Amino acid sequence: MNIENLEDSLGRLERDCDLPSGFCLGLLHDASDWSFVIKLHALLETAVSQLLVHSLARKELADVFASLEMSHTKTGKLAFVKALDLLPKAHLDFIRALSELRNQLAHRVKNVSFNLTEYFSAERKKRSTADARKLADKWGFGFHDGDKRPEPVARNPFQVTDKTSGVLQTRETIFVLIPKIVILTSAIAILDAISIPNRYGHHIWTFLMESEDRAEFIKKAEEIFAKAKVGNPERPFEIKDILEHNNPGLKVKIDDDGQPILEGLAGALYTEYKRRYKEFMEDPHGFILRQG
Repeated sequence: MNIENLEDSLGRLERDCDLPSGFCLGLLHDASDWSFVIKLHALLETAVSQLLVHSLARKELADVFASLEMSHTKTGKLAFVKALDLLPKAHLDFIRALSELRNQLAHRVKNVSFNLTEYFSAERKKRSTADARKLADKWGFGFHDGDKRPEPVARNPFQVTDKTSGVLQTRETIFVLIPKIVILTSAIAILDAISIPNRYGHHIWTFLMESEDRAEFIKKAEEIFAKAKVGNPERPFEIKDILEHNNPGLKVKIDDDGQPILEGLAGALYTEYKRRYKEFMEDPHGFILRQG
């Protein structure tokens, strides 16, 4: 299975949001840090609205979600995202932090000269060593943190290696040096996490980030389609219905040819596996009896 690469993923999102091709990556070249923050926040606002529309499969709600404030804990877009469990906590924390920064900048014209490097250098000095690391983690999860195992929140985390020693640089070091690149990289990880579920269904993110051996579930999905070609053409739809029935809220999307999307079906099989494994761990005897 070839899940869309990052450029394709962002390109699909740009089309969903009616943005020109290359808009997301083009933000890096914005000369003004003030403009960069304002535009990036607006982009994430639009993308989150699209995520809600796609997850609920209700296009008629697009204007309703677009009119909601972004980060209000009770009534904002992120309140819906959190309640529906559509993005990981690290993504929500990043968006809230960006909303706070955007609000600080948007209401005073003198902030047009805002400088991200100077701002975060000052913020870092106010904090203890531990809190400075947390600040870098909040904004920089799109990068590896030295040789630590990456958290399951960015599909393709970047890494920076010291040219002389060959040692992987810590997230905090990278953030202090190039905060704008770090912030955009983490934002792109969020946009990627929105684009893929929009295409394959929200269960695909867990499959991509947590499955250690995706090939097993891809193979099962391919077998379902292979058997359908020679036996029962309805079998992929039967499996889709079973998986959706067993996992309320899960939706295996249909492609342009009217067939369940292979990647979505593989992700749904993994979701079903996780559900059954959890049941077994909680009540092994009950699970065996139910399955018999």
